Amino acid sequence: MRDTQSSNRTGESADHRNGLLDLLRFCAALVVAIYHFLYRGAQSGGYLEQGFGAAGVSVSLGYLGVNLFFMISGFVIIWSASGRDWYGFSVGRLARLYPAHLVAMTITFLTMAWWAQPPFTTGVFEWLANLTMLAPMFGAEFMDGAYWSIVIEIIFYGWVVIGLFTGFLPRHTDIAAAIWMLLVMVNNTMLGSRPVELLFLTEYGSYFALGIMTWRITSLGVSSLRLLVAALALIMTFHAAEVQRLDVIFRLGEASSAQLVALANAGIICLFLLAAGLGSRIKASGWILALGGISYPFYLVHQNAGYILMNLTTPVIGKWAAFALALALSLIVSWWIYARVEPVGRKLIRKLFLPAARFLPRTMTRYPAPAA
Repeated sequence: MRDTQSSNRTGESADHRNGLLDLLRFCAALVVAIYHFLYRGAQSGGYLEQGFGAAGVSVSLGYLGVNLFFMISGFVIIWSASGRDWYGFSVGRLARLYPAHLVAMTITFLTMAWWAQPPFTTGVFEWLANLTMLAPMFGAEFMDGAYWSIVIEIIFYGWVVIGLFTGFLPRHTDIAAAIWMLLVMVNNTMLGSRPVELLFLTEYGSYFALGIMTWRITSLGVSSLRLLVAALALIMTFHAAEVQRLDVIFRLGEASSAQLVALANAGIICLFLLAAGLGSRIKASGWILALGGISYPFYLVHQNAGYILMNLTTPVIGKWAAFALALALSLIVSWWIYARVEPVGRKLIRKLFLPAARFLPRTMTRYPAPAA
């Protein structure tokens, strides 16, 4: 696949993409999927009828891949927003997220409706509620448990939109990140307010903030405030990882040691920082862009449909072949969504919403992209 073809699908030039972050995003999605299939599926809620023993335990920290998503998102979204007005950014995010969500969610719905055995039961109301991407607001469950992190992303985007609309972003991004980190520290260590946590994303805010500051430092240079916010964000990621570890104990009954979780957290941060620092110097090839492109639909489509496929095929072909089949089929479907569904969906959304931009107020400041 040529680079120009990939850049046309994403709406960005391959020359201005960080290929290592695209590759890292795919690796994070793959790790999360393996974690679900080999460990969480049998450990939590009986989603899988047969476990994978020691192999599953070996990937029991795979949930940290979601934290890697959040760091990458902080980096990429602030990079993207720094050259766009609030409305263009909003339409761009809608075009990026919704087509894949609609199709992946519908595939999961049809699979669950056909299977129709607990815990995979659903109905038309749940499908309708999930069309909004905010199903719990309507008293419905997510069609797939993985969708919770997409809501976290949407809330983050909402704050970026507010910042762009008011003109606070990107001009005062460092100050905004500093205020956010202050809220994170106060709520996570003293208040413990659930509404504050949900509204200001204090549970995962340190990962987003570290991504934001990494982009600001690598693209605009070092400052005392940026280094301070980055250092505070880095420290708070370890607090967040420990809270997650305790939550895993509550939900699954077992977890890795605090030391191992801290080491793994340090590992994903090092991978992110290396990719963020070096990726802009490496031209993103077509296949790397494609892997980055399928990571989102792959994350959306793999879990519940994969569990059902594994339960259906394990008695016939064995659990390891069923695992390989679920992984391969999820990747194939994800490729189809990326290559066929998303380009059409993005085009339709932009045609519907972008014409209104001429009637709306604009506030935009352009900053240079990181050096290639």
